[in-house]
Amino acid sequence: MKNFARFSVLGLLSSVFWLLAACNLPAPQADTVRYFTLSGPVAAAADGATVRPVQLAGHLRNRAMAVRISANEIVYNEDVRWAEALDDAVTQLLRARVGAAGAGSIITVQIQRCELVRAEGNSVQLAATWTIFTPATDGGGGARHGSFTASPRTWDGKDYGTLVGQIRDAVNELGDALAAAAGGK
Repeated sequence: MKNFARFSVLGLLSSVFWLLAACNLPAPQADTVRYFTLSGPVAAAADGATVRPVQLAGHLRNRAMAVRISANEIVYNEDVRWAEALDDAVTQLLRARVGAAGAGSIITVQIQRCELVRAEGNSVQLAATWTIFTPATDGGGGARHGSFTASPRTWDGKDYGTLVGQIRDAVNELGDALAAAAGGK
């Protein structure tokens, strides 16, 4: 009886294995998701203006890349994602770009657009508002406010690495504008 039970179990297991081998299981699919970052290694902090963490428009607070397809419609490209939070990446780039300009100043930035706009011929757009508080602000000098729109850029629609590079260039352009404004230039 003991041998019969052993053979029954072995027979059942081999039948299951043959049945599984005969099944036509789909081949595993390659992961098509690509992850991008705007920044490189973090540079040493300079004794310049303090750039507070950037505030992003709500639709940009997603790991999937936002793509504007019409004036009021956004889609998220699930195959193209940010490897880090976009607000952190933009803040790092701006801190590195502002450098030693405007020592003692505090800069706040609100990003309204940082996206590909398909409805406008694959234009890459960055729009922001900023405020610079200087040490004189505390003495009643007031804060300086401004807005920024990056120079026109158009993506060729081929490589997302190129698109991310164009977004990084637009953020660096914003950083240069902030450095000039903070330095009083």
